[in-house]
Amino acid sequence: MAFIKQGHREDKPDWVDMSAWGVFSLSAEDAPGDLHFHDADEFWFITDGSALVLCGDEETVMGPGDLMCARMGELHHVVELYGDGPFRGVYAEGPLRGQKRTGHLHPGTHDLPTPQEIEASGR
Repeated sequence: MAFIKQGHREDKPDWVDMSAWGVFSLSAEDAPGDLHFHDADEFWFITDGSALVLCGDEETVMGPGDLMCARMGELHHVVELYGDGPFRGVYAEGPLRGQKRTGHLHPGTHDLPTPQEIEASGR
């Protein structure tokens, strides 16, 4: 068993293959979110609020209990918030692959992973 406190990711055991995790909260002033991708698969588990979310070429309204799964290199973002509350959730990113860049990567600024990088990652 392991407990890893926020801000201490370096304490992560080798058998934990997540590269990033945390919580997010977007208010109406924050929407739309930035269109981005990662060099890892990313998962959002929604806890509060409602929003239109783009992942790849699909849009859907997400709310509490929903899970978004974005593959490495797949563009995604919050398009529009619904209701008066913030849109909140928990995110987790799998292991870094390909170029192993961290954080939000943006089209036009960062190259998308090549099909070879995605295929070589075995996912």
